[in-house]
Amino acid sequence: MSQLAVPRRGWENEHFATFLLSRIAFMAHPLTIADDVGSDFFCTLFEARDDDGTEKLFPTSSFAIQIKSKSDRINVTNKIDYLSTLELPYFVGAVDRCSLRLAVYSGEYIPIMFSQYKTPTALTLVPVPTLGPSGYCEQTPEGKTTLRLPFVCEISASDQPDALREKAHKLKELCSLMHSNISARASREYIFRLNYGDGTKWLILAGSGSVTTFRDNFGLRLAEVFYNLEWLLKHQPDKFSAQEFATYDALFKQLKENGHTLHPLLLDVHARLSQLVNA
Repeated sequence: MSQLAVPRRGWENEHFATFLLSRIAFMAHPLTIADDVGSDFFCTLFEARDDDGTEKLFPTSSFAIQIKSKSDRINVTNKIDYLSTLELPYFVGAVDRCSLRLAVYSGEYIPIMFSQYKTPTALTLVPVPTLGPSGYCEQTPEGKTTLRLPFVCEISASDQPDALREKAHKLKELCSLMHSNISARASREYIFRLNYGDGTKWLILAGSGSVTTFRDNFGLRLAEVFYNLEWLLKHQPDKFSAQEFATYDALFKQLKENGHTLHPLLLDVHARLSQLVNA
């Protein structure tokens, strides 16, 4: 009985990617077609530590990754819903079997894209060598969207332990940034961290989503200020600043006088702190 060659090559690529990724991460792989939701593997990075003379592997960050045979355009229109709701960092890996390497590209702009643009009608992912502070995404008026995935690192069969640790650390740091941006979108705060290699930059998205949540978000941040001032006054009174409290207190009173609906947490903590300050 004959067998199609293309599916088998894909199977071989996945197995080779499993070997390379398993050098830096614990691996989980959907076993059936029914489990194929849009990622080939779910990986949890690990770091090696000495425990009483025994090397042990401790888990750190987790991510999802899709494996491809080359760094080419990827039509993921049928995965739009999956990528929109995925709360894990997402990567694409391109296998080069001739050189025994896996190039890893980052989907770090996915939560930003879904916040800044309307939901795509068609979506294409494009791995790129580098990506600057703009141009990560293009969308036509019809919603056809191109999202660029910047190169992160290359994992090779010949990599030595020090090189593997460095690449795992780079992925871990990127996963941390991506988790932060996924959380920002989920909590509807729309303040995103970006990293272009020369330090962290910030992107704040105003618009139809943010305009409905920014007042409550600011109220909660002001409540956080009062909670910390309350803690300082109780536990480290020498570090409590009455002038600092007066500044935030005046802002609170102006918001209230202007008719803003203030969060119950903000009202409660302000009342408690005011009572302590005036006692």
